[in-house]
Amino acid sequence: MDLSKLSTGDKVMGGSAIALFVFSFLHWFTAGAGQYTLSQNGWDYFFTGIVPVLIGLAILAYVVAVKAAEAVTIPDLPVEHPVLILGFGAFAALLLILRLLMGGEYGGYSGDLLKRSFGLYLSVLAGIALAAGAFLSFKESGASLPTKGGGTGGGTTPPGGTPPTPF
Repeated sequence: MDLSKLSTGDKVMGGSAIALFVFSFLHWFTAGAGQYTLSQNGWDYFFTGIVPVLIGLAILAYVVAVKAAEAVTIPDLPVEHPVLILGFGAFAALLLILRLLMGGEYGGYSGDLLKRSFGLYLSVLAGIALAAGAFLSFKESGASLPTKGGGTGGGTTPPGGTPPTPF
């Protein structure tokens, strides 16, 4: 495995995916004091905790298998791979930001009962870094976002018709 083949975006994605996995085990929410302390981590929340971590691990597997080791070739998809990775990275960051904004829940109670803790803030930062790394990788690859018609956005004229309008 040759790490020199990795772009800056790939390195940021890989590092932030590992950090997100580690931070998911830290305290995200705490309540109480002394010996009666309740704490929850990222694995206590499925859609806004476990799913972003699994997305990060999938992106890490993509970077290791396709970019670093070059042992795997992925079949062509209707959407370019960098666009797909960008979408998944942004989705993971969005889910983590939503968990930060919504707060924690325990036994039907939410709000002031559970206080946000350092693990949640670190996880949100790692999720944002994952999305930023995906954006860097997208820009470095030279890929383009899909257009409305699913094509590449070229200005071709349809047979026997007028050219498409620019909007």
